[in-house]
Amino acid sequence: MKPTGLPPIQGKRFDIETLQYNAVSLMKQADKGPTFLRHGGRVSYVVLAEELFDRLWPDSRRAWSVDETPYRLEQLLLEALNSSLAEHGGGEEV
Repeated sequence: MKPTGLPPIQGKRFDIETLQYNAVSLMKQADKGPTFLRHGGRVSYVVLAEELFDRLWPDSRRAWSVDETPYRLEQLLLEALNSSLAEHGGGEEV
């Protein structure tokens, strides 16, 4: 099998009961790959960074409001708009 470019599936585990004390650690770990939340000693939930979730489960129908658009997608949109304006002799950059 060739590597997929995805992080390893076995990530760190956090207990839901102590989550309020570990929120920052949870976010940092989720940036590295899947992070598991335990409840009663059993894995019950998996937390993923949004970018990784999109790579694992792409959905072309997904839509965001302006306020919740992920930063990386906002940048792609602005680049595309600026490129289109430059090609068609539009005015200034967006």
